[in-house]
Amino acid sequence: MKITDIRTVRLRAPMGAQGRVESRTGVRTHRYALLVEVHTDAGVTGVGSCSGNGLVLEAIVAHVLKPLLVGMDPLAIKEVWDTAYFRAGVRAFGSRGVGVVALSGVDIALWDIAGKVKRAPVHELLGGKVRDRVEVYATALYPEATKAAVEKAEVLARQGFHGIKIKVGFDLAQDIEIVTAVRSALGPDFPLMTDANMGYGLDAALAAAAAFEKLGIGWLEEPLFMEDVAGHARLKAATAVPVALGENLHTRFAFESFMARDAVDVLQPDVARAGGISEVRTIAAAAAGRGLPVSLHTYGDGVALAASLHLAAALDNSAVMEFDYNENPLRSDLLQEPLEPDNGSMRPPDGPGLGVTLDPEALRRFHFDGGGDLALWRPTLRDAGQSPVRVGES
Repeated sequence: MKITDIRTVRLRAPMGAQGRVESRTGVRTHRYALLVEVHTDAGVTGVGSCSGNGLVLEAIVAHVLKPLLVGMDPLAIKEVWDTAYFRAGVRAFGSRGVGVVALSGVDIALWDIAGKVKRAPVHELLGGKVRDRVEVYATALYPEATKAAVEKAEVLARQGFHGIKIKVGFDLAQDIEIVTAVRSALGPDFPLMTDANMGYGLDAALAAAAAFEKLGIGWLEEPLFMEDVAGHARLKAATAVPVALGENLHTRFAFESFMARDAVDVLQPDVARAGGISEVRTIAAAAAGRGLPVSLHTYGDGVALAASLHLAAALDNSAVMEFDYNENPLRSDLLQEPLEPDNGSMRPPDGPGLGVTLDPEALRRFHFDGGGDLALWRPTLRDAGQSPVRVGES
């Protein structure tokens, strides 16, 4: 069997009824995804997904990865990955960044092909399920009035989610006020996590961690700039609140730099960014060797969510997985059988490969040829006039 073609499909959908989502990284008004189709001479096609700027990712797939990989055996996944990354990545698009994101989509599609050929779900190819259901927490509380945040948290708790994540990283006093109010409403034992999206400097992160420690917060996620290994190590050494990160890291090498410095407690790779199913599996194995859990980051479309569920079901050290609770047509409408939580948990599909089928009407509706996705996030008004946080700033 040989790879005969690699194609891409760029998708865009409005955020939904809420119109926008705001975090410390900016304001998002649309969802974007780039699907990757790997075609073979056996008539078997795999689908994958990569998360990021569709225009740039398309160019890398078409002009770097496709010429390298056409003609290779799609079932030799490690050989394909190594060829794409070690022969092309460091030369054509660097060892991290959008090139790895593009490779993620190709890799997911290869696992989909392997499962279809072997008539087995991806989680079986990964060694089999260690859990039938994947517990998920809800990412849902964005900057808003304290009362509104509490009311939303109470609804989510009643729906059975195994935790709620609160976006912080703007105003420290307001962050603490909201987290304190939600903790008071849900009680001392309900799992709560916080996510600063790189919004704090080291001093603010230390102050936030001290307050969150008293509130029994499960982790403080991405408190500092994503490449600030030294700052995260200092923060981790100074607080009992676990430090979580990884949604913006690419390949095992980036994660290893944090683990080697004892700068992280919970690793959060994103299968559509970090290098695909193959690389997330490698990252999880490295984490397991150090006694660390992985909690998969999910924010994208239904294809990426399916890949995440297969991984989360099969990895021994997979902790509770993220579920982006906000309305997402690229998740809810893209698949013929949508993947949604039931009382705080989800099942990975059991069909061959990823076990998902794309809805043709949704593909037509969300297909996007325009160039307006060059800026996926717009800076918030709160960012105006602020100096960027420097690495190691204290």
